[in-house]
Amino acid sequence: MTRYFKTMLLGSISLLALGAPALAAATSDSIEQVVVTATKRAEKIKDVPMAITFVGQDKLDRLNARSFEDYVANVPGLALIEESPTHPQIALRGINAGGDGATVGTYLDETPYGSSSALANAVNTAPNLDTFDMNHVEVLRGPQGTLYGSSTLGGLLKFVTNAPDPSGFASQFEVGGTSLDGGGSGGFARAMVNVPISDDSAIRLVGFDSHDAGWIDDPGRDLKNINGVTSIGGRASLLFHVGNKVAVRLNASTQKIDANGDNVEDVTVSPGGKIIPLYGTYEQQRTASDTSSARYSVYNATVDWDLNFATLTSASSYGAYDADLFGDDTGALGADVAAQLQVNKATQEVRLASNPGGSLDWLVGGYYTHEIASLLQNIVFAPHTPAVEFLELDSTYVEKAAFADVTYHFSPAFDLSVGGRYAQNDQHANEFGLAAANGASSGDVFTWSVAGNYHLDDETTFYARVAKGYRPGGPNVLPIGGAPGAPTFYNADSLINYEAGVKSDLLDGKLSLDADVFYIDWTGIQLITVIASTGVDINGGSARSEGVEWDAQYNPLEDLTLSWSGAYTNAQLTSDTPALVGGKSGDALPWAPKWASTVDAEYRFATGSDFTPYVGASWKFVGQRESDFQSGSSQLKLPSYNAFEARLGLDWNNWELELYGKNLSNAKGYTEFSASGTSAASGNAATAGLIAPRLMGLVLRAKF
Repeated sequence: MTRYFKTMLLGSISLLALGAPALAAATSDSIEQVVVTATKRAEKIKDVPMAITFVGQDKLDRLNARSFEDYVANVPGLALIEESPTHPQIALRGINAGGDGATVGTYLDETPYGSSSALANAVNTAPNLDTFDMNHVEVLRGPQGTLYGSSTLGGLLKFVTNAPDPSGFASQFEVGGTSLDGGGSGGFARAMVNVPISDDSAIRLVGFDSHDAGWIDDPGRDLKNINGVTSIGGRASLLFHVGNKVAVRLNASTQKIDANGDNVEDVTVSPGGKIIPLYGTYEQQRTASDTSSARYSVYNATVDWDLNFATLTSASSYGAYDADLFGDDTGALGADVAAQLQVNKATQEVRLASNPGGSLDWLVGGYYTHEIASLLQNIVFAPHTPAVEFLELDSTYVEKAAFADVTYHFSPAFDLSVGGRYAQNDQHANEFGLAAANGASSGDVFTWSVAGNYHLDDETTFYARVAKGYRPGGPNVLPIGGAPGAPTFYNADSLINYEAGVKSDLLDGKLSLDADVFYIDWTGIQLITVIASTGVDINGGSARSEGVEWDAQYNPLEDLTLSWSGAYTNAQLTSDTPALVGGKSGDALPWAPKWASTVDAEYRFATGSDFTPYVGASWKFVGQRESDFQSGSSQLKLPSYNAFEARLGLDWNNWELELYGKNLSNAKGYTEFSASGTSAASGNAATAGLIAPRLMGLVLRAKF
């Protein structure tokens, strides 16, 4: 069974009673120029005392990076675990142990997106957003429990869109095509238009439609390239002012991703631990394709009111997540599973922040969210046929929080920040259909952070930070009357993160460096297992993660840009998990490579005319990783891999034409592994998720 369907089926009693198996920043900008919103106010990245990666719009365009798969390697410490882009799982600094709850928070501007609840499989609900016309992506490494709350144990990924610009009309578009080695061909079209309405109001519209080719074949059904992906969506944003003190921005965003199959190959594992294709490279056999889709919808109204001494901000948001999955479970259940997950989340945040310029900066705020989720699992005998049995799990998650952050500037060279957040949540769940079950829980937690910034001079800043993060606990949905040995609820897990770093512009601005070291203690880890034929979440074990992260850019010549980013992460258990999970003290945390690094170079040829040719190349290295914990057996070591990219282009006036290639070496990089599958066609063979083979693309861009 694939990883995601395991999670879907183990979030509750699920279908185990029917015999399912047990769950075994570098840009062209310097650090001095980059502005981020990590502290919920616009600040230069050098003035923020934490590890942050900034991936700007220019870099996203230059790397043709439109999804997690494209830019994850450019963020130190960020790992992606997935078998389909419809349900990615992201982890930072190795903080991942295979549970249902998310360890990395995701935001779109002011809107927290994705579920907060393990009952709604929050680990798989991060939005894989198209980044066209995205101002930048911020990745805040380390827990963000003070300003961003729950489920930010490892950090936060924040998409920041371009605001409407009243200063003038603007538009841009890109159109292109792609071809995969041994696979199919795809294409894409994206466009943006910005229209001023008055001197202080404007509207901005974005639309996109893309098709990524498939490369997985099913010889048993004589099908080729079954895992193609289509993504379509858009954004609309309206900015206007009420008087000269109040600014209002209304945002709407939607995107739908459809995957015709998953990116996995059926495999067998040799006694020496080598992964061997069962049928052939990039081949699987199914009785029916494992299809999936995900729809993201986000609506937000943000009001900023300048009160002279401070700014009052209200952010009202509504987000909806809808996922549909069809799984071939004929080997496990003698039938298929058609699953739907719906999450509807309303959020209100109000905060008051002092205006900059004094010796004391402060921020206070309140937060409320109400989430309703429904997970429906239908047992069917073929795609698009009526259910013969069903199981439905409905849940609610309500959280209230108050937070504050204070920064005192003792001198122009030194400042100290202290923050805290108190949060309380209530959860309820009911299951019906194939089985009857219910559960409820409540909990509260206080998180905090302390950080110091020392400005050695105008070019170099040193910082140190200690912070606590948490992930909420919740109820286990147990049968009426209980399940012997199964806990009625699981507790929140938490960690303490210690880090120190430096941010510097050197050599007259030619060299930009951002580096840090960190140490994390993680306790009460949330895990998933099976007790009395019931899928339950439990707490157990502790872990440590320590490492070094870096991001550097060097411009030895005016037209030559070199960048190098990477991380060393040593993440492992420091005590055994419960025996049913199978983790032992000293085992590596799943899917956390010890070493990962990316090197990029670009040269632009000065011609003295309107035409500027350029050439660029990247090398991406992902080190060995360990698979998920497995009861009764050891983790599987996944081999390291190298991937090479190149681009060749021409800029002229407002136009750009580029030929690019990804994974030019046809590296076989593993992104997921399941020790057993669920299809009768493959004999329940193990499966391995893979990166795409060599891709060649051509894109034409224009900006006006």
